[in-house]
Amino acid sequence: MIQHRMKGSRVLVNVFAILVTFLCFAYVFSSQTIASNLEHPLDKLYKKISPNIKVADDSVVLRRLALHLKGTIPSPGELLDFEKENQETRVTHYTVNYLRDPSFAEYWGIKFSSMLRDKTKGRKILTGAFFKYLAESLHMNKGYDVLVTEMINSKGNLIENPATGFYLRDNGDPLQVAEYVGRLFYAKRVGCARCHDHPYISNYTRRDYYGLAAFFSQQYVRDGSWDPEKFKGKDVAYVPRELEEHLPTAEMKSLQDKNGEWNRENWNQWSDADRKAYQKKFELAHATVYIQPKLGLRFPHTDDAPGGDLVRPKFLDGVEAKLKPGDDRRKVFSDWLTDKKNDRFRKVIINRVWTSLMGWSFFTPLDDWNEDTEVTGKAILDHLDNVFLKQNFRIKDLILYIVTSNAYARSYPKSKDKDVQDKIRYFTSQRLDADQLLNSMIKASNSLSLGSVNERKVIPFDHSGNLNHVDLVGIGNIRIPKEQAKDITSAAEIEHPAPYSSFLSVFGTGNRVDISDDFSEITIEQVLTLMNGRVSSKLTWEFGGNDSLPKRKFEETKSMSKTIDYVYFSLLGRHINPTESDKIFKKLIKSEQVYDRELIQDLCWAILNSQEFLHVN
Repeated sequence: MIQHRMKGSRVLVNVFAILVTFLCFAYVFSSQTIASNLEHPLDKLYKKISPNIKVADDSVVLRRLALHLKGTIPSPGELLDFEKENQETRVTHYTVNYLRDPSFAEYWGIKFSSMLRDKTKGRKILTGAFFKYLAESLHMNKGYDVLVTEMINSKGNLIENPATGFYLRDNGDPLQVAEYVGRLFYAKRVGCARCHDHPYISNYTRRDYYGLAAFFSQQYVRDGSWDPEKFKGKDVAYVPRELEEHLPTAEMKSLQDKNGEWNRENWNQWSDADRKAYQKKFELAHATVYIQPKLGLRFPHTDDAPGGDLVRPKFLDGVEAKLKPGDDRRKVFSDWLTDKKNDRFRKVIINRVWTSLMGWSFFTPLDDWNEDTEVTGKAILDHLDNVFLKQNFRIKDLILYIVTSNAYARSYPKSKDKDVQDKIRYFTSQRLDADQLLNSMIKASNSLSLGSVNERKVIPFDHSGNLNHVDLVGIGNIRIPKEQAKDITSAAEIEHPAPYSSFLSVFGTGNRVDISDDFSEITIEQVLTLMNGRVSSKLTWEFGGNDSLPKRKFEETKSMSKTIDYVYFSLLGRHINPTESDKIFKKLIKSEQVYDRELIQDLCWAILNSQEFLHVN
């Protein structure tokens, strides 16, 4: 009996080794030529650059939507409900449901926190507070201009104002902030001008660089002992000692005199115990962003250029700002940046969103739009800018508009197709990122159903191309990173940057040193981790147990063939095809009416290691 079982196991290993190889290449799509009585305005423009696209089967689009919007595969319940939906409206219905689901805010919150280089933990920084702020802003469908304005103008600490995470990341350093603001919000790399005139941007000087940084010179960060009201009631600009030189000369002299006087009358007279008591009294519980309106930024002294003067703030387009004494320079900058006339601000984030969803970009790199940049699909970018502006900069509205188009639903290329490398004509397979992969493996082990809650037909746009009012405000609570998280149900609960030993780190989660620094390269370590790592081994071992969905399916149908088909349906969003069916069922050891958990486990392992599962198609 044991020998028979071992022989059967070897046969199964061979079968599933073949199956893994087969699944690497077997993508099944039912494509149809685009046809619609109400053509999406985006598709009219897309046809001009790619007239021959075909639309993938709805089930393929659903899996794509779930991975792109929620960062996970659809659950069996969602797939079953989707099959029962009206074919004309089901993709739109599920898009709206996904956009309102907390998982959207969690997954896109991770994307935004990666863009902003958020680190979950830090000295006197509340764990996960900035991520929660970003995710909740997305969940409530806050305008992108409002989000950016809140961050740029933030002060206080993460408890009072979680938007301050924007400055706490770089300890409020005006030079560092300016460089990342230029890249992230304006796609302009100004960092080379920190030490000399910019070699690649025409007429962009070192003084221009410091002029940009001067907008962010009024804030500073403290995380130790600090008494902001030390000279309350006295006409003195109180700032940390290292920033005194960036005050106007008269203010600097006045502060130095006051500090000297205070030290003589207090600090120098106190005992060590008195000094420790004073420091303890004003020890900050949380890292805090302070504002001093009189602070500026002095141009550095060099051997070949004069310096030492307070730099006048200058916008990224080279225009000098007009300021009044006491103005919050950050507000002046944010007003300019988010102004409706500044289409570049909008187009930079549109390009990032489009790239995530469509697999190709209007321009690259995403943070460098210079005079030599060639823009692909300019008419589409201009059109999306108009839509984004009309919808008050709401990210969810932009996503809804894009993913309800046939351009988004275009099919993956088949081997017999022409120009299979054309990313505009075909949807190019995207390897799951670390968060998608972990979420999908968790979903595979214990899927939950979204269910259908639709009452009315939803049409996302009218004949003029305007989005109808669809309520995209999120429903439900968002999961956030935890200290030493256990019983994890989502990648959103894991700190970022992820610990070195973690699943997320192995599969490419970045160190948050640079903007969106996750990597997608395939490594041998990833292959081995999927084959026999802790996460995949635990999932495979527990798959098909007594309380599992496959076992319930078998108890319902008393059929292994239907149960195996259900496993395919659950993990890949499609039914088993005849070739796969023949390979598996010819090698069945037990009867069709006998539940074979080992077979289910082997099948689970094979699918999780297949290219079809590991990619967005």
